[in-house]
Amino acid sequence: MLIGIDKEEIDTPALLIDLEALEKNIKTMADYYRAKNGAALLPHQKGHRLPIIAKKQIDAGAEGVSMTSLGLAEFYVRSGIDNILITNEIYGQNKIRRLCALSKHANVTVGVDNIQNATQLSEIARANNTKINAAVELYMGRGSCGVDIPEAKSFVQQLGKLQGLDFKGLWWHQGSLAHIKQFDERKKAHFETLDNVATLKDEIEDAGVNIEMLSGGYTCTWNITPEYTGLRDVEVQAGTYVFSDWCSHLIEGLEVFDFALTVLTRCISRPKPNQAVFDFGMNSCSDECGHDYLSVVGPRFKDLQGVDQVSEREEISLALLKDPSMEVNVGDVFELIPPHSDTTAKSYDKYYGIRNDKVEVIWANYGRGLF
Repeated sequence: MLIGIDKEEIDTPALLIDLEALEKNIKTMADYYRAKNGAALLPHQKGHRLPIIAKKQIDAGAEGVSMTSLGLAEFYVRSGIDNILITNEIYGQNKIRRLCALSKHANVTVGVDNIQNATQLSEIARANNTKINAAVELYMGRGSCGVDIPEAKSFVQQLGKLQGLDFKGLWWHQGSLAHIKQFDERKKAHFETLDNVATLKDEIEDAGVNIEMLSGGYTCTWNITPEYTGLRDVEVQAGTYVFSDWCSHLIEGLEVFDFALTVLTRCISRPKPNQAVFDFGMNSCSDECGHDYLSVVGPRFKDLQGVDQVSEREEISLALLKDPSMEVNVGDVFELIPPHSDTTAKSYDKYYGIRNDKVEVIWANYGRGLF
């Protein structure tokens, strides 16, 4: 029985959740949104993929959840969560039939940006005696799907002719904002986008089409989107804040969220005085930065100072130590803060929930690998 054991006894590498930090992060976000009327929280699930955490977010005030994967949406609906925005387009007849089946049991909305895809969604929905909720994705630059804003009104009007679809509104993800570290600069860029969306919303509604939902903020705009007065009830798809990671803390305004996700690792060798080898690698801790997914930056040790460099291989890593006399002994355990918590979490079958340095819960990562 592992419940109640000291965390140092866990086989390494292992994925840990600091439960107090997790609860604090959820509360910090929820308290802020509870005091705001201009936006709503629709937390993204791509990182933790755990319905039990989603329920904690909803209990704290979130209106529902967002996610990219149809398979994960099916898992969440089976777990009792029934208000879901799928922030992606869905292709393939079998996947669309699965979406139709899911739509009969939950309030699920899917992204669209192509009239052929929308037509296929409509036809299969009608053949399955249901309707699919659809939200038009707006193009936000390289790396984004979506319809250009100047073309969105016409596209929405085309959707209105498809009987198998129920048009809900607009959604977008402006990932480039994560590159803007300064809060005021990021706010200015985000507000410029919201200005364009507000104009589009007015144009569509002036044409007689109701927009029920707008969804377009995320973790790096968590305390910006609600401050925009030109739109109300914009859904913010914040996700990374739940666990946080060290790259997130480089973005001004995100340092309020604690490091709740760490990787427990053990020193397995001291081949040279200034070297320590650990039993984690790229297969157990991400090495990329989530801002652009291209920069290899590696993890950082939580409570071990004086590490010059960490070089990851698949299963082991080498840490170069500034001071060869540092107290790093073979068999000692340490915690790592990933540069990107989302891609680290997918590497494990289970999470160890830790409180007061002991295992309080073990959560199976059943959402891992669902597409």
